[in-house]
Amino acid sequence: MKKLIFTTVFLLFLADFADAQSFYSRRRDRSWMFSFGLGVSSYHGDLHDVVYDGLGSAVGSNLGIGLRKKFGSQISMRLDLNWYGIGGDDADNGRLAGKEPGQRGGPREGQEDTRFIRNLSFKSRNLEASLFFTFNLIPVNGSYTRRPVLNPYLLMGIGITTNNPRAEHPDTGEMVNLRKLNTEALDGLGYSSTALVIPLGIGVRLKANQYVDILFEAARRFTFTDYLDDVSTEFPSLQELEDAGRIGTFEDARILFDRSAEAGYPTRVAGDDRGNPEKNDSYYIFQIRLELYLPDNFLKQLFQPSRRKPKFR
Repeated sequence: MKKLIFTTVFLLFLADFADAQSFYSRRRDRSWMFSFGLGVSSYHGDLHDVVYDGLGSAVGSNLGIGLRKKFGSQISMRLDLNWYGIGGDDADNGRLAGKEPGQRGGPREGQEDTRFIRNLSFKSRNLEASLFFTFNLIPVNGSYTRRPVLNPYLLMGIGITTNNPRAEHPDTGEMVNLRKLNTEALDGLGYSSTALVIPLGIGVRLKANQYVDILFEAARRFTFTDYLDDVSTEFPSLQELEDAGRIGTFEDARILFDRSAEAGYPTRVAGDDRGNPEKNDSYYIFQIRLELYLPDNFLKQLFQPSRRKPKFR
C-alpha cells in the first residue's frame, strides 16, 4: 500500500510538472494511456456461489497493468495483464451460521445444502492476459484535456488465464497442484493449464488532473472451463483413479480426490456427484486503477532514444 501511495504521488507530481513546462501540450490530443491498479477478486463455481455464499473464502487479491489506445471519441482498445487470486472451501459453505434452510431467506430457501460433506477446497494464483474494447458513455471530442470529470464506460474482450488450482495436503501441510493429480480420472493427463475467458464489465473514470485519471472497475470473467476449482463431474472409483494418467503421484490423488472422511463423513461412492458439469466456472476482478496519458511519441522515444548531441569544441 505504501508503494502504491508513493507511486501515485510521484505520477501526479510528474504530470503537474510536465504541464507547467508545456503550454501547447494542452492543445494536442493524447491517444495512449498506461494504467496500473490493484483490488480484490472472487470466484464463482462448484465450491462457491457468490450470490448465495457472499464473498467469504472465495476472495483474493489482484494487481494489474494495462496499455490503452484511443480510436475515437468513445472507443478504445486496452491490453491488460492481471495477477489474481481466488479460492473456495466447502467447509465455509452449507452449514455456516445463518445458512441453515430456515434462515437463508435467499434463492435457495428450504433447499438442503450438503457441500460441507464433500469437504473439498482450493486456492489459486493465476495470470491473465486480456484484450479489451472500452466504450465511453460520454464522448470525448478534441484534446484529452477536455474530457469530462466523470465518465462511465463499458468493457468487453477476450483473454486467456493460467489455471493451476492447489489444495493443502492434510499430512504434510504443503500446497499441492491439483491439476497434476487428475482427481476426476479424465482422459489423457486431465484438463488444460490454461483457459479462454470472456471479460464483461463496467467502470467509471474520474479525472484527477490533466494527465491522470482514477478508474473504478468491476468485470466478470466467463471462462471456457469448469476446472478453475478442480471440480466438475463425478467421483471416480479408486481403480479408475489409479489407471488415469497424471503428472503427480497416485498417493496424493487418492488422498485429495475425496476428503469427506477428514470431516467425519463416509467416503464418496464412484458415480456420486462431485460437481455440476453443466455450468462453467467464472471469476470477478474488482480494481482501482491509475491511468496516465502518455505523449503520442512515447513509443518512438522508448525504442529510438535520441542520441546526445556532440559538445561544442
